[in-house]
Amino acid sequence: MKGDVSAWPRAFGLHMDRQRCCARPHSVLVFPVLFHNLVWVHHPIRGWEVPGGKLEPGEDASNAVRREAYEEAGLELGITRWIAEYQIVFEGQIVPKWVFVADVVDVRARPETSEIDDVQVFRPVLDPARARMQQNVSPIMKDIVYQRVWPIVERVLHTGSVSEACL
Repeated sequence: MKGDVSAWPRAFGLHMDRQRCCARPHSVLVFPVLFHNLVWVHHPIRGWEVPGGKLEPGEDASNAVRREAYEEAGLELGITRWIAEYQIVFEGQIVPKWVFVADVVDVRARPETSEIDDVQVFRPVLDPARARMQQNVSPIMKDIVYQRVWPIVERVLHTGSVSEACL
């Protein structure tokens, strides 16, 4: 991994109560599921993580999830479900991030402008415990978020789809 990611903002305040959510998140994170596998992207500085990023002006969270999945991994998403909200400190402000799980319905080439340099699924599945032990995994995947949403992600991986996991 290149660059210094030791100062990456840590997640806090994670909850899974949609009624407590802010009106609009700063950014999104999506756990895309393709044939019982989690799709990972490799960021050249942070390492392996799942797609995500900031909302663009006027964009809603659902569209941001779909855009980020396509821009970073060439993924076309089917059913998406909100599963959690958490906060980080970004540029001195506390900002909310929303977490989704989604079914992948198609995979295409990612745009040439993508900041991602690789896309992969790991077998066996790179669960939170294994992810924390890997040097080349992004700090985003080593904090409380992946660990806390893992039971939901694991259920979707097991069933193979968001709708069959009854979220």
